[in-house]
Amino acid sequence: MTEYTAKDDPYSKYNFEVEIDGETVAGFAEVSGLTMELDTVQYREGGVNDHVHQLPGQFVHANLVLQRGLTKDTSFWHWIQEVMSGEVTRKNLVIKIKDSFKGDSTWGWEFKNAYPTKWRGPDLASHQRGMAIESIELAYERFTRMSGMPE
Repeated sequence: MTEYTAKDDPYSKYNFEVEIDGETVAGFAEVSGLTMELDTVQYREGGVNDHVHQLPGQFVHANLVLQRGLTKDTSFWHWIQEVMSGEVTRKNLVIKIKDSFKGDSTWGWEFKNAYPTKWRGPDLASHQRGMAIESIELAYERFTRMSGMPE
């Protein structure tokens, strides 16, 4: 039996492992857009002239942005192509923060009903294995902490 090393794993240099519908499809060096904001609605009450009421509205969030990634999984690429050609298929994503190569996930998030809205390829280099991704932006309905994480 051969020993599995970081050299064998295309995602070992990336701290964020991405799963789509339960399958690991890519590794990324950076994740941004993890924001949640409660919108407020202004309400001007008649007869109250010293202030405007700020009432809670809906939660909004920015798009998820994954940067400097690598994938050997063609299903990930096909999904991007389908959405960019007009066939919007929503999928569930899990982003896991990896402790180190072969390390456990230290934290993670689940994104429901996501779909790509923007893809940017990298400058190409002949030494890269797999499809490199400079950035991909995804819209989603909501996100939660990854299930199974400690309280």
